[in-house]
Amino acid sequence: MGIKSVWQSKVVLALEETGLYVEHPEHEIYQLLLCNQKVVLHLVPLENNYDPAGLIALQTEYKAIGKILLHLWEDVWLTRQVQVLGRICSLLGINKRLHARKAKIRVLTQKQAADFMDQHHLQASARARYKFALCIDEKIVAVACFSALRSMKNISATHKSAELIRFASLTGFTITGGFSKLLKHFITLMQPDDVMSYADRDWSLGNAYAQSGFVLKETTAPAKIWLNKNELCRYFEHRLPADAVSCAADYVQIYNTGNLKYILYL
Repeated sequence: MGIKSVWQSKVVLALEETGLYVEHPEHEIYQLLLCNQKVVLHLVPLENNYDPAGLIALQTEYKAIGKILLHLWEDVWLTRQVQVLGRICSLLGINKRLHARKAKIRVLTQKQAADFMDQHHLQASARARYKFALCIDEKIVAVACFSALRSMKNISATHKSAELIRFASLTGFTITGGFSKLLKHFITLMQPDDVMSYADRDWSLGNAYAQSGFVLKETTAPAKIWLNKNELCRYFEHRLPADAVSCAADYVQIYNTGNLKYILYL
């Protein structure tokens, strides 16, 4: 199909300026980019005739031949370019490496954690009860955010579960052992019976969770999302602003491909 619109052309340019080798696989429906012969980027314009099932099938098709396919929506590129490029480089294994054994663990405030996530996580920040950082020479190189413990009486009277809400490392760096070090610290401190987390199917196959001992328990259905076209801000239906109905022309409905729910049993 070729690259037709301005934002898609800018994606190609940015990838090439990052030093990636970009190919253009032919597809009769979707606009695809193949980066370093390993990661496939599906460019999703806000105006399209696609459906979630088609996007999931496309990802499954490439997974079967050993390639990672990511769905890059137009608004995500326009608002999170640095984080998008960082995620792609991480998946390609071309980041610089730091070792977690050299890092010290530090407790963060909500603002400190939010500032780091806003800079380095694709989905930006989220509120969390517990926020921990890995620091090397006083510089934060990775952050993990967790919920409070929750009673799971449907499992047992004493079962406690926690959620890993966010994990991110410094853009351009892979912190070897960083994920497991922060996870183990939280588990030792809070003693949950399990830790659960969600992987965004648009951007992940869940490999990091599987490698850390998590078990895939559920694949959630795609969710409808409302995008404010002026602010490029996404909302799930239950979180739409009160004036959304009267300003319906300012919103366009999009969607994601769901989440992978993982649980680490302890």
